[in-house]
Amino acid sequence: MFACLLTIAIVGAALFLTFPAAAPLPISMRTQGQAFDRAGAFLPVKTPIRAFVDGVDYSDDSQVQNGAGTYSVLISGNSKNNANVSDTPAVLEGANLGDPVIYAAGDFTTATEVLRETVPWSPGTVQMMDLHVGSSTTTPQPLKIEGLVTQPARGGNQFAYLCNPTAGAVSLSAYYLETDAPGTYHGSSLSLSGVLNPASTIRQDLPLPTWLRPTGDALKLVYRNPGGTNASASGRDIIVDRVEFNASPFGSLTWEPGNTIMGDAPAPGPGRILERVASCTDTNQPSDFTIGIEPGLPANGPPTVAITMPTNGQALPAAGAVTLSWTMSDDVFLTRYLHVWVNVTIGNQTIPILTNGVGNTSVPWTTPAIAVSDVVVRVDVEDPFGAKASDTRTISLTRQSPLAIIVAVLIAILLGLFLLFAFLRARKKPKVPAEPPPTPPPGPAILPPVGAVTVTPGLAPDKKVCPRCHTHVNADDVTCFFCGYKFPEEAKPPP
Repeated sequence: MFACLLTIAIVGAALFLTFPAAAPLPISMRTQGQAFDRAGAFLPVKTPIRAFVDGVDYSDDSQVQNGAGTYSVLISGNSKNNANVSDTPAVLEGANLGDPVIYAAGDFTTATEVLRETVPWSPGTVQMMDLHVGSSTTTPQPLKIEGLVTQPARGGNQFAYLCNPTAGAVSLSAYYLETDAPGTYHGSSLSLSGVLNPASTIRQDLPLPTWLRPTGDALKLVYRNPGGTNASASGRDIIVDRVEFNASPFGSLTWEPGNTIMGDAPAPGPGRILERVASCTDTNQPSDFTIGIEPGLPANGPPTVAITMPTNGQALPAAGAVTLSWTMSDDVFLTRYLHVWVNVTIGNQTIPILTNGVGNTSVPWTTPAIAVSDVVVRVDVEDPFGAKASDTRTISLTRQSPLAIIVAVLIAILLGLFLLFAFLRARKKPKVPAEPPPTPPPGPAILPPVGAVTVTPGLAPDKKVCPRCHTHVNADDVTCFFCGYKFPEEAKPPP
């Protein structure tokens, strides 16, 4: 028994050292006191008291406890290690040290009173603080993000829809759209303009085709607080709606502070819109949204596709590298949104060359090392709405004959030898003459006839010496083979 316990202890210690436990969540910050309405009366019993950071509710669903307006609310923090680095960098679990906390008498799903007081978040502290509803001139209307189109079928900038569920018109100049960016609550922003009529929806173009990450991002609708006496949220801007969407659990929204404890709605694909299930309905849940068809698109027909390489009946070399290519188009979608499959059928075997490529118009293919006819190349295209088209070409694969291969090899060898000879010829240096023999005593000089070539002792009778490069050439050569020297007319030496 002792041995078993010892073994378990050793294994447990090893596992602990190998996989250290994550740091515990920081102790929540508590604020408590009394809550008052705009006229100074206690807020009614069960009035919700919520705490928000960057438009996300990190409180414990607290509410007014009694007729004296008593409340107590806990605000969660984001887990950090000793180096103040997040333990969960893929999701923001709560407030960070110093983040401003905004209090509201509601959750912004409908018209919500925002309280005047704000505090910086700090772990484990208790704040004694009374809360008061802010002035009506600094209270935002419950506008909502009605829909998002992040991949317009025909290209161009992304766009969104905003809705107004109230009975009055709202000036959009008091609002703006904002994104988060890795490490900051304030990424890009877009000021709004115009008037949003009661119970209506308006389209708002975004600045770029990629202002939002199509595979996952977060978008906020923010009230531009005018401030002043008794201003809500101490005059800070107030997020009235926030939408997080992700293509999958492993989409691109996997970073702080964009990804939070809020649930993710699905990401809209090409030609799709992420839209609320009913006009301006909000429960702060992903189920508020569904995927629909992008507004304004025409009726969808099938795409077109035509194989350009190979041509019908073409013979391709076996065991060779070729590129299959095609053109394609669609009446609704850009080419880059079309899905493509390429298959080659040889006999009863179908070989996949490209599987569900997106926007491809060519693919490399190494042909098998066999000679065969009736090979079928097929390209299938499908648009994001499911309409399909296909095209085929029938070709053959041929091998080169052995004779052709031998001839090609010989030609290559001859070319190589020719190039080598030319290289060596270009690098050949003139020969340096040998040390001349001692000069004989001076005597009467006997000059050779004009134009005659000096005969060197020991030289073969059918040879002569070039006076320029001093090499031996044939006696009847007119030009030196090695340096190109042209010999003058001369009498041949006797045999």
